[in-house]
Amino acid sequence: MTDLPVQEKSGPLGGAEKVAAVLLALDRDASSRVLKHFDHQELRRVARVAASLGAVPQSAVDDICAGLVEEIRGGEPDLVGGPALAEELLASVLPDEQVADIMSDVRGSSNQFLWRRVAALPDKMLADYLSAEHPQTIAIVLGKVDPAVAARALAQLPAPLRAQAMRRMLISKPVAEPILHLVEEALQEDLFATTNAPSTSEVSARVAGIVNQLDRDQINDVLAGLSEAEPILAEQLKALLFSFEDIANLGQRARMAIFDQAPTDRVILALRDSDAAMREAVLPCLSARTRRMVEAELAAPTETPRREILAAQREIANLVLRLAGQGLIDLTAAEDGA
Repeated sequence: MTDLPVQEKSGPLGGAEKVAAVLLALDRDASSRVLKHFDHQELRRVARVAASLGAVPQSAVDDICAGLVEEIRGGEPDLVGGPALAEELLASVLPDEQVADIMSDVRGSSNQFLWRRVAALPDKMLADYLSAEHPQTIAIVLGKVDPAVAARALAQLPAPLRAQAMRRMLISKPVAEPILHLVEEALQEDLFATTNAPSTSEVSARVAGIVNQLDRDQINDVLAGLSEAEPILAEQLKALLFSFEDIANLGQRARMAIFDQAPTDRVILALRDSDAAMREAVLPCLSARTRRMVEAELAAPTETPRREILAAQREIANLVLRLAGQGLIDLTAAEDGA
């Protein structure tokens, strides 16, 4: 999208315009330090004003900055605002999704970043969310995502609701931008991180860390109970969980990194009572000497308490999560030899 021709700002600057002018005038490191103290609504207002600011005479900027004049960028007679500069200003302190959300509002256009995130949701999570919405909302959402994604979500809706949504999609006129923005804001609030996202993520991770310590049967009971009352939360929690058995689904390099650090005695315990497929996923990742030792121990008859086996499996699963948190392994890499 091209920016509108620059027009010089006429008349005295208002309070928000002064803030935007100063932030645009400061170097990016300085403006970043200031923006970190703004809340989401303040950032949205600054972006909107900066995008429509136009040209501000340098003399006006000098008057505003007063004691901060030494930090103003030199070399240009006038400061020129615009959507591109407003976006650059936000990008210095915010993640891409928040920048896209704010700039879509500033530019009055659809938030394509948000719709890509909606399309990437698990099919069941999207279908569960839509099943509680009005048919018109369902039609809007399905009309914005990839047809394959829409078809999979639609197939999981109750038949009457599915029919109503399809009818709306067939007869509805193009959605007005204000209505689309309302839907986008609701999706952002209901499905994704909001301005309070860090604390929400921390809580989710903490809950996942607790649930990860439970037995597999207990985890299934927790998820089943949560699914009945909060299906979306259940899917989000499920995505954060990792069990010992999930190691078999990781790529070869990830498994080798895991068992390079896992204590041999814990590996032996964790593999007690495991099936052939699980052992086949683990044993090739061990050194030749360690593998012989593990195989010999597993072949020897023993009666190991189940709680000790589960404790060893939890220790290795926690090791996996630590390595993933450090960026040393990728939990999304499927079994493909990578």
